[in-house]
Amino acid sequence: MMRTFLSLLLALSVAVAASAQTASAPAAAPASSAAPTAPASPYSATVPVAGTSDAQRSAAIATALTQVLRQVSPGFAASPDMLSNASGYVRNFHYSRAPSGSGLQLTVDFDPGAVGRLVAQGGSTPSAAGGAATTAGATAASPGTAGSTAGAAASGTATVWVGGIDSTHAYASLLSMLRGDSQLQNVIPIGADHDGLLLQVGYSAPLATVLAALETPNGHLSQAVQPHAGADASLRWTP
Repeated sequence: MMRTFLSLLLALSVAVAASAQTASAPAAAPASSAAPTAPASPYSATVPVAGTSDAQRSAAIATALTQVLRQVSPGFAASPDMLSNASGYVRNFHYSRAPSGSGLQLTVDFDPGAVGRLVAQGGSTPSAAGGAATTAGATAASPGTAGSTAGAAASGTATVWVGGIDSTHAYASLLSMLRGDSQLQNVIPIGADHDGLLLQVGYSAPLATVLAALETPNGHLSQAVQPHAGADASLRWTP
């Protein structure tokens, strides 16, 4: 029941966000439904995606990053480490129906600065959206980060999982808290499962620092005991 409830809330949130973006966007000339979607810039790519799960989206984002790197620097070959952190370089993304009418495609816009640093650093392993090199001996990620380096970046986009969302009041309170934080932007629900919610957030200070500030004594948010697969940070909501 809770899973259905969260899915309905998620669908409503996405619909409201899409309506707001449509209302504010300038009118564009109608395009043929049979024509493929052209990327808005060399830092954007549209690729097929098998579905909307975390793993399927991550795989598609990695493919999109490979395409963008080749557009920006022909002949550039992304390292496995770069592709494993691909979600950390994303500015925004959206799903759409494939031009053929069958299946989905994912359009991904990457942060130009992060992509530029990737190209400049060549085969090094930068932290997500931050450009700082890391090594195999780097400090281990804290619990809840699922091994991502997004929390160390000064700014960027990340996915945050919050469990314990068991009512409309908790859902509304969580979004109000996150959207009221001056260091978080574009807090968008992108997935739900059982009593948990997956959010895409933009941050203007290290993500770990921002989230730690929200975990005040007697507050509603705390670190989750177990990290959520595919999320850069995992939290727990307590009424």
